[in-house]
Amino acid sequence: MNYKEAVEKKIIGEADELERRKELWGKIDDGYERGGGNAIKSVLIEHSNSITREFDKLLKQLREKL
Repeated sequence: MNYKEAVEKKIIGEADELERRKELWGKIDDGYERGGGNAIKSVLIEHSNSITREFDKLLKQLREKL
């Protein structure tokens, strides 16, 4: 078993949450394979930007309802 598989087996969660975590881990591992630490940083920055955009969208919807 390689490192990627070992880590993936330790990822816990339920249904969609588990799938999202495994998907993120896959992106991190792929990033490392492509470009090392800097590629991991890029993956994590993009992921955090995606979360921020989704949060802003939901916050806008909430403001419109209030």
